[in-house]
Amino acid sequence: MKSFWVILFLLTGFLSLDNGTVEVFRIEKEEHIELHARNTNLYPVTIELDADIDKLEPQKKLPLVDFLPASSNRLLVRFTYKDLKEGWNLSTRYRYYMGNIFARHNDSFAYRLPFPIGETYKVDQGFDGSFSHYGDSRHALDFNMPTGTEIYAARSGKVVMMEEKNNRGGGSEDMMPYANFITILHDDGTFADYSHLKHQGVEVRLGQEVRTGQLIGYSGATGYATGPHLHFTIKKAKEEVASFPYR
Repeated sequence: MKSFWVILFLLTGFLSLDNGTVEVFRIEKEEHIELHARNTNLYPVTIELDADIDKLEPQKKLPLVDFLPASSNRLLVRFTYKDLKEGWNLSTRYRYYMGNIFARHNDSFAYRLPFPIGETYKVDQGFDGSFSHYGDSRHALDFNMPTGTEIYAARSGKVVMMEEKNNRGGGSEDMMPYANFITILHDDGTFADYSHLKHQGVEVRLGQEVRTGQLIGYSGATGYATGPHLHFTIKKAKEEVASFPYR
């Protein structure tokens, strides 16, 4: 997933993720300086911050790691002046990525199969699949199914990212940006990805709460896909975002 390093001098740092922004800004007060972060995304983000300082004393150990809930504003750290009569310098670096690194998956949860009850589809590629299921994407399942198969939510949550405008796909990695998908945030801070959906194949909207077993879209072959299938994975923040085993 996306992550960034930003240098913050005396100006505000400001960058965009997919449906919102993450902004770090400074508030100067009489006895200290505050660094705040604002997250306007529909999902939480983890932020890592470090600073080069002169004649300032941080009230938290640096570098620090914190998280910003969705649509929130949080104080990250205060710096007190060592001497109010002298000047000071502050140079700050930060990066952020999707998800709360402190979230803990509910390992007892058993996910519903993301297709109609009673139907059966072959798993063309499972965990540690040699074609594309490796690294941060190693724990994913590819269900071979015809384009237009109904896709259902495997777990309840909020739709935080989606794409359905793409109509391209193929077996080369340069097709990766063209996958249609839905990402759902669960109540334990983890996410589910439903990928390679067909063109205009999304039946939900951003910010919508969905229940387990609710129709959310239709399978396809958009993006990096050698044929029509559903790529399903559960992921969480872990020094950026990584998939992990699930039931």
